[in-house]
Amino acid sequence: MKDISHLISIKKKMVVPLLFIIMFSYFLFITCIAYFPEFLGQQFFNSTISYGIVFGFLLILIIFIVTLVYVFLSNKYLEPEIKKITS
Repeated sequence: MKDISHLISIKKKMVVPLLFIIMFSYFLFITCIAYFPEFLGQQFFNSTISYGIVFGFLLILIIFIVTLVYVFLSNKYLEPEIKKITS
């Protein structure tokens, strides 16, 4: 039982900061859409792409990076604990 509680504590230490990063970036993007639509509609350096598209792409990139970090941390810390419990 101690091993399972240790596994849960490791997972919480990993998930909570990553979840905070995703939630913060998502709600920041939604808040910018709600309160600054004219800024997000402006063209990005006189191109056909707007700031909203750039920030939306950055949001997708942040989520992708957070997913990679979670997979790396999970393989490094969670998988050995799971193998220890199941063996």
